[in-house]
Amino acid sequence: MTASARRDKQLFRWDRRCAGSGGYAIALIASLALTTTAWPAAAAYWYGGGHKHRTAHKSHEPKAADRVDKELFGQIQKGPLQIFISINQQKLHLYSDGVHVADTSIATGVPGLPTPLGVFSVIQKQVFHRSNIYSGAPMPFMQRITWSGVAMHVGESIGHRASHGCIRMPHDFAVRLYRLTKLNTRVIIANSELKPTEFADPHLFVHKEKPPEIAAPVDNGVEPVITKPAELAVHANMLTPLVQSDAVTPQTAAPAVKSDQTTESAGPGADAGTSGVTAPPMSPTPTDLAKAAAAKQTPISIFISRKRQRLYIRQDFEPLFDSAVAIAQADAPLGTHVFTALEFTGPEHTILRWNVVSLPGEPPKHLRYVEEHRDRHGHVRRREIEEERSSDTPPPQGPAQVLARIEIPPEVTEAIAQMITPGSSLIISDQGLGDETGEGTDFVVVTR
Repeated sequence: MTASARRDKQLFRWDRRCAGSGGYAIALIASLALTTTAWPAAAAYWYGGGHKHRTAHKSHEPKAADRVDKELFGQIQKGPLQIFISINQQKLHLYSDGVHVADTSIATGVPGLPTPLGVFSVIQKQVFHRSNIYSGAPMPFMQRITWSGVAMHVGESIGHRASHGCIRMPHDFAVRLYRLTKLNTRVIIANSELKPTEFADPHLFVHKEKPPEIAAPVDNGVEPVITKPAELAVHANMLTPLVQSDAVTPQTAAPAVKSDQTTESAGPGADAGTSGVTAPPMSPTPTDLAKAAAAKQTPISIFISRKRQRLYIRQDFEPLFDSAVAIAQADAPLGTHVFTALEFTGPEHTILRWNVVSLPGEPPKHLRYVEEHRDRHGHVRRREIEEERSSDTPPPQGPAQVLARIEIPPEVTEAIAQMITPGSSLIISDQGLGDETGEGTDFVVVTR
């Protein structure tokens, strides 16, 4: 038996031994003590972080932990992780590289405080966390998916709706899932079970290496100045979106970057060199930003909103730029579709393998009807019944139809081609940028 397996067996004994009043806290302390023996000290308490902690220590999992993960999840294919939550089933389904890995029973929000439906991602991880909303309630192995208080974590009453909106998981599964995921792991929540399917379409993005920079001929013995990708990356990270089309709450809105250099107009025809006035720097183009983003070699997220007729791009939880797009039949709904780039399919590293999941259309929130029955005295009794519908409606259109309706400017397509890598995603939705999308998040699409 491996050291990690012995540790997990001892954790289980602690959980059993500490059941009852006050036992949960004791079991949690024991769990943390045992867990930290296998993890680096820096990663034992804080794993990743929010937008203010993205420079926190990275976790380097030991090989023993990898063996334990395989014992629970089986052989895991290398590739992007995707987590699907089914409210009706009270199940979590885990996929890696588009292949099903494992399931577990969960507990989601009660009807009065439902778990939101839509597209999310892991934006913060913490081994031990206490709720700042519900009287410091413990949330071990917490993986946050919204800054408004929704997270996946260890919890009780598994198998039925019992939480205040969070997704509770069994202890052992939560620990192993915590070790496996990274920040920005995709989490999709729907009423019914969703399964990603392999998808290929000529409208999907392909990867192109950026062309080599060619210096201009030397003039008067002075070498031309060429901006390095690293310098562009610094500038790109300071940018707010070029066009902020949707309102963002004050808590999540990024402050606008203001220049501390002011200039005065020198009048038409004035020479900047003689007047002493320096021309303001030009805003970087999508191509400039693409070069900087490609240099970071991390996946990007693309969001296309029918509501705003715009395309937005983020990388590492930060906005890069956005652009107008043309959508045919703009009044007709698209639905919400998530395309994920899994891996390169050829030696040229240009064509990507994709999968897609389409979220169901939103059904009527409640179904009302009148039920009649006779009591023991023969009198007819009527009562109005109101219940939530459990079935989902199909999406308005399929993913191929949706892609065919969208026209993206060529320069934006070219910029995306330089940035797109395995792990990148494309989200298309009728929604705009909601309140949950802000500083320190990927794109969050709440469908209910």
